[in-house]
Amino acid sequence: MMRIGPALLLLPVLLATAGPAARADDDHERARAALREGRILPLERIVESARQRFGGKVLDVDLEGEEEDGGFHYELKLITADGRIMKLDYDAATGELLRIRDRHRKRDGGRHAGQEGGQEDGER
Repeated sequence: MMRIGPALLLLPVLLATAGPAARADDDHERARAALREGRILPLERIVESARQRFGGKVLDVDLEGEEEDGGFHYELKLITADGRIMKLDYDAATGELLRIRDRHRKRDGGRHAGQEGGQEDGER
């Protein structure tokens, strides 16, 4: 006789883990379609721009947003040569640097040294 009880206990776990994976695949497909259709710039261009401007090494990249919500943006996390962790938000369609968040700042006259453009923390 087959026991169904243990299989039913695993069903919620399987369903819970399948949802995020399916959403991630959908997000990747939307990003590929947006790139193919010329609605966003290639990630390589954004990463190269960040490296030229700030140096350092890119640690993580996310493509966020929806066209319905005002467009896509790339969020890059990088570590500079002097050890600062920075988060940079770029408009994915234009490559414009929208926001800089710098974790290891030194205060200098009320401005953040290391703040090189874009909006300061807390602005949006």
